[in-house]
Amino acid sequence: MKKYIIGILLFVAICSSCEKSVKAIETDYIIKVVENVNINKNVKWIILLPGLGCTGCIQEAETFMKENITNKELFFVLTKIESLKILQNKINVNLKEYSNVYIDRTGKFNIPTDNTIYPCIIKLKEGKPILHEFQSPENGDAFQKLKERVLSGL
Repeated sequence: MKKYIIGILLFVAICSSCEKSVKAIETDYIIKVVENVNINKNVKWIILLPGLGCTGCIQEAETFMKENITNKELFFVLTKIESLKILQNKINVNLKEYSNVYIDRTGKFNIPTDNTIYPCIIKLKEGKPILHEFQSPENGDAFQKLKERVLSGL
């Protein structure tokens, strides 16, 4: 009987360790999708801006985009945008004039976790994603940290 219980516990432990963490799922997805998008080599940061989701978090990202849209080290990806015209009026910027703005009409940047409702900041090194974080209620200063990193050249 002991061997049977130990076998079951071992089986459960092995199976649960095979499941990927949310962070690993996001990382794998981001790496694959970035590989398939033509992004200029000088880009150091990708900012995913969902049109639907956490309103306060999205507003923070929209403000950041408005203030930093001319910075060619930043690449803005707009996902789940219901109305480009409304967004442009809201931030008072004609987004079509900027080569560092990508409008994701096909949903290729929809991260397959619950975090897809939050803006995502992706750090690139030599064109490859090396880390990411979300502006969320649990991480309310993500864009402030990004602003500091951009200003310091990190």
